[in-house]
Amino acid sequence: MFYEYIKANPQWNLQINRQLEEIKESPKVKKDLAYAIPQLEKTKAWDKTWYDLAIMREKNKDFPIACAYFGLAQFYLSSDDQNKSLLVHRYLDNFYRSHTEIDYKSYQVPYQETFLPAIKVTINPNANKTLMIINGFDSFMEELLIAVNFFKGTDYNIILFDGPGQGRALIDNDIKFTPYFEKPVSAVIDYFNLKEVDAMGVSWGGYFVVRAAAFEKRIKNVVCFDFFYDGLNTFLKGFDQSIREKIRHLITAKEALSLNDLVSPLLSQNDNLKFLFTKGYDNTGTHDPYTLLAEIEKHTIKNIGHLVNQNVLLLAGEDDQYVPFSDLALEQRELSNAKTLETKVFTKETGGEQHCQAGRYDLALQAIQSFLLSHAE
Repeated sequence: MFYEYIKANPQWNLQINRQLEEIKESPKVKKDLAYAIPQLEKTKAWDKTWYDLAIMREKNKDFPIACAYFGLAQFYLSSDDQNKSLLVHRYLDNFYRSHTEIDYKSYQVPYQETFLPAIKVTINPNANKTLMIINGFDSFMEELLIAVNFFKGTDYNIILFDGPGQGRALIDNDIKFTPYFEKPVSAVIDYFNLKEVDAMGVSWGGYFVVRAAAFEKRIKNVVCFDFFYDGLNTFLKGFDQSIREKIRHLITAKEALSLNDLVSPLLSQNDNLKFLFTKGYDNTGTHDPYTLLAEIEKHTIKNIGHLVNQNVLLLAGEDDQYVPFSDLALEQRELSNAKTLETKVFTKETGGEQHCQAGRYDLALQAIQSFLLSHAE
């Protein structure tokens, strides 16, 4: 269930639901939230509130809870904040303390004179299939290990990795975001010497997985959890229609100064926009709205979707606060040559209406498993 902890701030609300997905019914968590939510509403001290709770829970050896709180504490910090890397690694340390049941092995996939961190999870030692999971704009591969339990008893083992602009590839190795995600995907497939994989992209990974499938034909089945058609549409979603039109005109006209003068004052008025642009600067290594948006404009399925000839599943949340729901029809139309194309829309009535079905991941994962099993060869 998706809880509205802080109704006045949808962005904060989503992140709390996201990090607490598996533990939000814990009496300890409910007690902590009874303290934290009024603090946040009163002081706006996001990172300090969650950090203090994380330290307390870590000291009490409540590692799953500490992990979630460290994940929240680091979330809005930029990469040039000296505390960012420290909190990220506290988050990861507590994650692995919490999940000793996962049979995984860590790898370093060579990429651009450094490496991409990767994990292979053995669910079934006799499995004949591999599912590659691609994360998105602001996640770490560890966060996506929630999917592992849904593949017990299947013919799958799972590979996850932090790609360019993601997780430890960004924080530790300074590898920046790229729209050309077939390159890291192919590097991972080559490294593990795989003849074929199924691939699932989460959040912005919904774009990455389609981009990869357009050019990397060792991918056989494609899952977009959720669908993601166009990065610029996502970045501009929070602006008024007239402002969106002006921004698009200024990008086309290459009017960098005018665009920066227009956008910069607006970011302080909207928490979601401020987060998107701040994280976007980190991911891409850009420093102003024009340069960032010109880079983000490259993240689109437009004009490449017809190259996808695999089986495709699109998931969509009707109330997704990031991805415009109206983009779904554009993506369906673009994927004109898919071998098969299935779409699953989640609403308030069904549950899972939020971005990546936050609050009801189980519904999405059930649909994904059903799709993959139906296309097993």
